[in-house]
This record gives sequence, structure tokens and C-alpha cells, in this order.
Amino acid sequence: MDAVVVEELTKRYGRTAAVDGLSFAVPQGSVCGFLGPNGAGKTTTLRVLFGLTRATSGRAEAAGRVGGVLDRDGFHPARSVWNELSLAAARAGRQDADIDAALAAADLEHAADKLVGQCSHGTRRRLSLAAALIAAPDVLLLDEPASGLDPHALRTLRERLRAHAAAGGTVLLSSHVLEDVAATCDRVVVVNRGRRVAEGELAALLAQRIRLRSPEPEKLLAALDGLDATSDGPGTIIVAGADPDTVGRAVRDSGAVLHEMSTQGALEALYVGLTEASR
Repeated sequence: MDAVVVEELTKRYGRTAAVDGLSFAVPQGSVCGFLGPNGAGKTTTLRVLFGLTRATSGRAEAAGRVGGVLDRDGFHPARSVWNELSLAAARAGRQDADIDAALAAADLEHAADKLVGQCSHGTRRRLSLAAALIAAPDVLLLDEPASGLDPHALRTLRERLRAHAAAGGTVLLSSHVLEDVAATCDRVVVVNRGRRVAEGELAALLAQRIRLRSPEPEKLLAALDGLDATSDGPGTIIVAGADPDTVGRAVRDSGAVLHEMSTQGALEALYVGLTEASR
């Protein structure tokens, strides 16, 4: 079952189309990355799904209770972190929610009595996610949730999003942090100029697309002759259309020093290739 459905969505501001006939779906129980350059229409699409902006045409719907994080959190600077989270629970009709446990899950117990206006950007982002999750939403819509987070907080974010999906929830997150998307999401939707350029399971999109890093790229390219191998900057090669075993054997036989062989790193090349091709 699809928890998020966007169908022929168009949103115009005057003569400018921020979103132009966009269609995609996100299955229930998945964490879907929503990728695209600035101005691609990601935030506008999320705002339509939230009900904050009316579509010019088409539809964008999320099943069940919807929560999430947009660019502005709306917190009152003179309230404490604890009070803001308590208010979020009350607004969602969850007055019995364990606020202390929610703060601990967000690694915010140390900041419970701190005024929001005195909190760092990263702390406010963690509070935003905690406020969204305490409402027990079926669908989480997140706009750049990793912004301002340190590595520890990023790891916690990934774990919480995967846990939400494993419990039957659904996540649609907009992000520019490609490696984080690769480590968190099982699906991606790539948009550019308000239109979809790719959609599907991340593993399938990255299948047979491998990034190699080596101080001896010429030796690697020679060993990969016959495969679709291209240079992608100093010391970096992208191989498309070959399985990892085939590439691994070629690398081994070449005798070249190898610093990295990954499909996660290929996400950047895939993203750039898709968005540049759609210009």
C-alpha cells in the first residue's frame, strides 16, 4: 500500500512552475529520500503534502496522521525544551505521552530545562523531530532533517527513522546529504525543475554502478577495458553495467592500489548524471 501519493502535481507562482506535473509514490514502511538541486520543487511538494500550500492542479496525499519537520520550527524562544515537547504532545491529543522518555530518545535530556531561544540549530532540529514523533504520525515528512547535526546525532536520526519505518510508518525526507541518504533510505525520488527524473528502490538504482578510488586510476582503467568505466575526477572511476564480483576480479588482477570500492559513493554520480541530463 502506498502511504504517500503524488499525482500530476503542479504548483505555479505566477508564471513560474515550482512543481510541474510531478508524480511518485512512497510505499508504507519505507524511508524514501527526496533528492534534487535547490529550486527543484522539493519543499513546495512537502508543503502541499502538509496542507500548507494549495496545489494549482493534481494531487498530493499522505495516508493517516502526518507529522514532520520543515525549515522553520515555530518554537517560542522563551519556552523550555521540555515545555515545547509537552505542548507538541498535547496538540496531538497525547497528554499521556512520556516527555522525559521522548527527550531521552532524542538525546535531549540534558537540555530539558534550557530555553529554546538559547539552543543551537542542531538542538532545535532534534527537538523538531522529537515533537513530530511524539505525535505518533503514520507519515513523517522531513525537509533537510540532518541540517546542523553532529555525527552522533546523525546516527541517532538514522536509527529513529529506520525504527519508525520498521514499525509500519513511512518517511519522506528531502536532503542534500547524499551519503546520508544512501545510509538511511531504501528508496529515492530524484526531481529537477519540478519534474521527476528517477524513482525506485535505491539498491536497484545503484545496482551495477560502482565507485572506485585509487592513486593508480590509469592502471585500473586499463584493467577495466571492456567495461563501462569512466573517470569521475582525480583518482575516481565509476563503473556501470557490471556486478561487484566482475569489478573486484579486474581490480585484483590489475595489481593497482585500491582505497575504496562502493555503491554508496556512486549515489553522487547517479544524482549528478540524472539531474544534469534533465536540464
